[in-house]
Amino acid sequence: MNQPTDEQQDRMEENNTKSLSQRKKRGVQAVIIAAAALITIPVLAWLFMQRSMETMTQINMPYALRIGAGDVKPVQQLELSNIDVSGEQKSKDVVFCVYSEESKVYHLELAHTTNIGFQYTIYKASISDAGKLNYLGRQYQKGELLAGNYLNKDTDSKYATKAYHGRTYGTYDKVQASAEPLYWITDSQENLPTDKDATGYYVNYYILHISWDETIQNNKETDMVYLMAG
Repeated sequence: MNQPTDEQQDRMEENNTKSLSQRKKRGVQAVIIAAAALITIPVLAWLFMQRSMETMTQINMPYALRIGAGDVKPVQQLELSNIDVSGEQKSKDVVFCVYSEESKVYHLELAHTTNIGFQYTIYKASISDAGKLNYLGRQYQKGELLAGNYLNKDTDSKYATKAYHGRTYGTYDKVQASAEPLYWITDSQENLPTDKDATGYYVNYYILHISWDETIQNNKETDMVYLMAG
């Protein structure tokens, strides 16, 4: 049998190397596509929701309204995770604020899913040394309940109707009832103060009151919660 020449061996090795490289490339592409599919489906749904909520009310520019934790701290410090529902206390309060460089008017908006079964209410608040709520190093006094209503709550259940499904998920229809978010908005516009406070901004303070009953268990369920002002 004829032995391959050096040139033929070199060509065979080169072809094998190219084939292996192509197989690796296809393999990497397959992994990337799979990961993108897993990530894009849920993310796009909530991008739809965020965009729809922003278009529900007009936001005046260039002086943007912002939401912060406590007294104008980064919103990332607004901690809503790791709520222990097994204790005697069946509620949790977190303080947030709406602030701007200009005195503005706005509607406060809340959107949340209903997987866990939490109840959400919003109270006005103020910074006070006599306040009973300590949050992120400051004392806050709880004020009056903020009046508002759900735009798409089913009257016969805790779930949302399909009224805003298209704005939330587009044409995607494989959505569980608890993943259809409820949209809540204040009955009337809120007014930022006419004077800046110690933070250097015009600020309104609020308490997001999260409550539940004995039927809620620590079973690692999750909900999505959005706070918006505009």
